[in-house]
Amino acid sequence: MSRKPDPLHRHSLADDVAGELRRRVLEGEFTPGQRLPTGAELAASFGVSMSVIREAMSRLKHDGLIQSIQGVGAFVSAQGQTRAFRLDGAAGVHLDLGRIFELRQAVEGEAARLAARRRTDEHLQRMRAALAEMEQAVISGADGTSADARFHQVVAEATGNPLFADMYAFLASHIGMAIAAARTHSAHSGAWREAHDEHRRIFMALEAGCADQARQAILDHIHNAASRLGLITEAEPA
Repeated sequence: MSRKPDPLHRHSLADDVAGELRRRVLEGEFTPGQRLPTGAELAASFGVSMSVIREAMSRLKHDGLIQSIQGVGAFVSAQGQTRAFRLDGAAGVHLDLGRIFELRQAVEGEAARLAARRRTDEHLQRMRAALAEMEQAVISGADGTSADARFHQVVAEATGNPLFADMYAFLASHIGMAIAAARTHSAHSGAWREAHDEHRRIFMALEAGCADQARQAILDHIHNAASRLGLITEAEPA
């Protein structure tokens, strides 16, 4: 006589998978902003069904360890993120990229203005390196997401205000997810070069120490990135 599936057994499998994925995240095997393997890949890796994977991922979302973007994938959240402040509202709710871009405009516009006045040669050197990596990605068709995120992180650090750097550390995975989504859409629209040119304009204003131009350049970039994603947002370049 065949046995009926034991729901408790499936529940324990989900716990086991969630526990292993949680360990990999907390121990740094999966880093903040990194896209996780697809559900099908995880199911094959663990030898379990997709329903088990969905339950396990739901647990990690609830714990604030991962975030998801519909049609793009699941990403590791910033390390140290607590459930006291969540950018996705509630567990299982897809991240609203429109709100992320509005937040980026508010924070990054001021960061660029301050960075233009306070950046050092070392900051500029790191920005140049990120730009060079992005340029190579445009030429080769590689993924320039990491260099893109690093460029924005250096701008935050160049403010000389550690609170901006801390804020960026917290937002890193969310911004990384937004960039990854933008890159995915740009790959179809042929706009990667446009995005790289926008970063060059930001850099040139920062290098020249022009605070207002730096602020405008980064606001233009964020607005254009949102447009490339087809987002509807009230936030406009100012």
